[in-house]
Parts: sequence; C-alpha cells; structure tokens
Amino acid sequence: MDTRHLIETYHHSWTNGDFATARGCLADDLDFKGSIDCFSNADNFIAALTRFKQMSNSIVMLKSFFDDHGAALLYDCDTISPAGVIRTAEFFTVSDNKISAIQLIFDATALRKINAGLTD
Repeated sequence: MDTRHLIETYHHSWTNGDFATARGCLADDLDFKGSIDCFSNADNFIAALTRFKQMSNSIVMLKSFFDDHGAALLYDCDTISPAGVIRTAEFFTVSDNKISAIQLIFDATALRKINAGLTD
C-alpha cells in the first residue's frame, strides 16, 4: 500500500468509527505525540482516539500533503464539547507500510480547561 492510500485509509477509518481498520494501519510501537497526550503503542492510542471520536460531530478535511515517507493533514474537528471546532494539524511518518509516528497539533487551551473543570 502506498503512503497516500495508507494515510487516507487510516483517516477515513477512524473518522467513520472503524477503529479495527484504523488500528491495522498503525505500527504496534506507534510513537504518538499530541497537544494533550503521548503514547508509545498503537493500542493505547486507539483507545484514546475512540474516546475522542465519541465527542466529535464531524471532521472536515481542509488540506493534505503526501510524500514517500509521510503526510500532513489539516482538518477541523467539530466537537460536542465547549471547545467547539478544533483546527488540527496531523503529521505522519510511515515505515514498513505502517504509520510509525504521528504528531498531532492543535490549540488545547479549551480542552485543558474542560478537563480541569474550569470555566470562563
């Protein structure tokens, strides 16, 4: 599977609730670094992604870039949380036909306040 197809399969799968297919796209020792969490294996990451999907209404792709060893996606996550729409940049590294690393960047200020029980 080429890099573009792998990343698109992963993204389409998790955004449509097919976490088994999404998990199949990931290396077991996935290195995930996000604005809130970090994970060093795919199973823990998928568990967190499943919880996140439960609070999202929709994900709208804005831009995508691909090369032989990775990709960058820019999308909006419309959440049911007070954070509302979260603009997200996601960077992927691909090794041996699996996603080996993900760096997820977004403004986590509102989510951190929600998690801490703070309000404006």
